[in-house]
Amino acid sequence: MFSNFIELIGAFVLVLAILQITSDRLYFSIKIYALQSFFVALSILSIGIFSSSFDLYVSSFLTLVIKSFIIPFALFKTIDEMKIKREIKAFVNITNSLLIISAIIIFTFLLTRYIHIGSGAIAKEIFPISLSIIFIGAFIMVSRQKPITQLIGFLTLENGIMLVATSVTYGMPLIIEIGIFFDVIVGASMASLIIHHINHDIDDMDENSLSNFKE
Repeated sequence: MFSNFIELIGAFVLVLAILQITSDRLYFSIKIYALQSFFVALSILSIGIFSSSFDLYVSSFLTLVIKSFIIPFALFKTIDEMKIKREIKAFVNITNSLLIISAIIIFTFLLTRYIHIGSGAIAKEIFPISLSIIFIGAFIMVSRQKPITQLIGFLTLENGIMLVATSVTYGMPLIIEIGIFFDVIVGASMASLIIHHINHDIDDMDENSLSNFKE
């Protein structure tokens, strides 16, 4: 019964990852990521209660605070400063993206049938779900043009890794998880800063081009 609950949460996370593919609005994509991270935190907390693991309690709290609040807030602030609201044009359109993602999910579920998951795993079906989320995150990274959307793809991929790490292996050692969270925060902050500077430089180039054209 408990494993079914964890697999249901994983299914919600997968559906939200697919929803990322269908959206070209940056605000909506960030909100989806925040909600996705909430379900990941809920999954970690549930497993922590089931296994009486204090490390997972801490991991759940960090996931909720950092990935559902701090990172989305930083991303919202970045796109407000950039003054862009949507992905103008993706390398792969939404229809083709959904077809590719559907094929990836089917392939992942077929592939994982031949991968043995240890008997100690809490929810064996979470493995193909998590792997699908990882592949979807990677696909978003390579199929979108805006750096901010590519960053959301990376964060989605990282959610898939967190989901499989806690559901199949009862999580990683706490010190490693804290280190990963720190890396994610630093990476997201640096990416937001770089994106802001790139956008600022492009605006300067556009203004200079207009000035030269007028002259």
